[in-house]
Amino acid sequence: MNRIREFCIRNRIYITIFVFLLATLAVLTQIKILDYRYLNFIYQPYLVKIFGASFAILLLWIITIICSFLFYPKIFYSKKAKLLFLLPLLLIFELSSILSFLKFNPDGTFPLSYGGLLGEFIIKWPISWDRFNPSTLDYFLGISRFALINLVILSIIFPFSAKNISAKILNSFLSLIKSLSKKSKLRNNSEEEIPDKAISTPDIKEDPEKIRLNFYEKEESTPQDSRLNGDGMLEENNVVSHTFTPNINKSIEWKLPKKEILATITSEVQSESEINAKKELIEKTLSEHGIEVSVDQVKSGPSVTMYGLSPGYGNSKRVRVDHILAREKDLALALASQNIRFQSPVPGESLVGIEIPNQKPTLVGIKELIYAKKNEKEFEKFTLPIALGTGTDNQSLYCDLTKLPHLLVAGATGSGKSVCINSIISGFLLKKNPDEVRFIMIDPKRVELTPYSGIPHLLTNPIVESPDAIKALKLMIEEMTFRFKQLEADNSKNISSYNQKSTNKNRVKMPYIVIVVDELADLMLSSSNEVEKLLVRLAQLGRATGIHLIVATQRPSVDVVTGLIKANFPSRISFSVTSQIDSRTIIDMPGAEKLLGKGDMLFVPIDNPSPKRAQGILISDKEIDSIVDHWKNHKIYNPLKTLDLDSYVDTLTENESEINSEDELFIQAQNLARGQRTLSTSYLQRRLRIGYPRAARLMDELESQGIVGAGDAGKAREVF
Repeated sequence: MNRIREFCIRNRIYITIFVFLLATLAVLTQIKILDYRYLNFIYQPYLVKIFGASFAILLLWIITIICSFLFYPKIFYSKKAKLLFLLPLLLIFELSSILSFLKFNPDGTFPLSYGGLLGEFIIKWPISWDRFNPSTLDYFLGISRFALINLVILSIIFPFSAKNISAKILNSFLSLIKSLSKKSKLRNNSEEEIPDKAISTPDIKEDPEKIRLNFYEKEESTPQDSRLNGDGMLEENNVVSHTFTPNINKSIEWKLPKKEILATITSEVQSESEINAKKELIEKTLSEHGIEVSVDQVKSGPSVTMYGLSPGYGNSKRVRVDHILAREKDLALALASQNIRFQSPVPGESLVGIEIPNQKPTLVGIKELIYAKKNEKEFEKFTLPIALGTGTDNQSLYCDLTKLPHLLVAGATGSGKSVCINSIISGFLLKKNPDEVRFIMIDPKRVELTPYSGIPHLLTNPIVESPDAIKALKLMIEEMTFRFKQLEADNSKNISSYNQKSTNKNRVKMPYIVIVVDELADLMLSSSNEVEKLLVRLAQLGRATGIHLIVATQRPSVDVVTGLIKANFPSRISFSVTSQIDSRTIIDMPGAEKLLGKGDMLFVPIDNPSPKRAQGILISDKEIDSIVDHWKNHKIYNPLKTLDLDSYVDTLTENESEINSEDELFIQAQNLARGQRTLSTSYLQRRLRIGYPRAARLMDELESQGIVGAGDAGKAREVF
């Protein structure tokens, strides 16, 4: 076989010519015009009789296979080899079947039919049709056979899809039968209950709204501790969702804001002369220090331009990358810019990138990112789309919050952190309605998120006090627990599968919840341990239930951005910071200290450890007010659920976190002393998470109350 293959490959041109000659001869034998007295021995229409007009596809198929074997033998080892054999067979089958429906002339080129014996067997056998005037029944039976055979072929080619579709059809058919049987039973029962004698009733008109309310009151009064309803959903009296009501099919038609309310910002492109001048200056500066490089790539962004340097050869040796990086200060001096940043190597390319600030940075508007034609399809795919800005390559930077799944934003004062938070929230308000996403906004600074008060997306008005923020986070823990039970009862893995089933069952979807904290440092200062514990718990378990966090801070120190918070917030955005230590705290690498400020950011997503530089979106207060006014003026026919922080009672246990009041701390110390034989100051420190001076004062108060005895130095005190 190998010898035959080698012979064919060596002489493939001659073999191809021979095959084409044979194909031409085969075509000539099928032509009716050669049926003469002396040439009738050539006319042998076997292919036409068997395949009809589809014999042309058969000949082309054979020629294609032979040429592919001779010139492209690798195609037979690829996944496309099946298509090379299946598609022509299907074409021959379909064409022969369709052509068999047409009327034909037995004295012409096709003596049996245009579809040949193959088409006659598929469509007509064993029935013989009238060649001149087939009946309607003949056509109906032929079309039915053709459709049935095609269904069988599709089921063989796509077995899994055929199985799923058939199961859906069967289930819908069975459900239809069940519903009809239930209706008939109810009709029979109602007919049996009606007495033979007509009962005269007074003409009393009742309000249908009152009847409906009385009906629901009766339903609520029935004692039910915990059960599953007919849809397989969990219903508990003691567990209630704070964000939605499951198992109902009401819906509100929401109108999203129009893009005309946003300002149009045209981005300017850096001039070619400026780019060429900097290219020459980079090459000249490095060559003066004995480093030969060439600028092979230029990517111009809104605020910075990245120049891709390709190391050359000096003294017959390749220039080392470390030598280029060591000349950072020399390049900064030559370019008259102190904020240059190296990227070595550029992701996906064998270049050393150097980012140089533009002389005239341009602004990036939210309208150009969200409503751009090139981004609309991507935004439709995302569940919670976030538009961040424009990268150094002048490409839009966007992501899906459900894939992150939590976001940590940090940067110095005035670096663009709060503008980024506002642009993210505005993007949600432009693309999502209150049935899809709800917000909890925590704003200890009282000025950044308070303009959003009154929009229907909010579960409660923007929170400005730390105790209320802790209550809201604890209520979200309760909501997360309820949602997990709901997912378990519905046999759903996460919120996306639950919502997909909700679409099929025509019930209300579970909305996503986005918790926005604009200043984490203020919360950590008031009650650090409790806030950290609540945020970490929500971050660990909230993804499956659709709860996502966006936390911002202007103080990226280790006592605010702790190790637990960093571990549970894998996606981060860093704006300009003051030191390299802060940069390492946020993104675990240097570089943020060289950013320009005013929206210049480094974005580190969960799926890419290398940071992406971008210019953030600038959204004005006027645009925010326009979006908020749209949602405030929107008519709401069905009231949305909200959080009631005033009625929430915070139950405290000895294992919970800090207490603000000293009296409550003393009560906790009393509770700790009840279960101990001896009590020490260090034990109070550990359990109450307080310092030594406060623990020592508590110990003195306990002694004055007669709860513990007098202690010796270095020993625990006896508990009375």
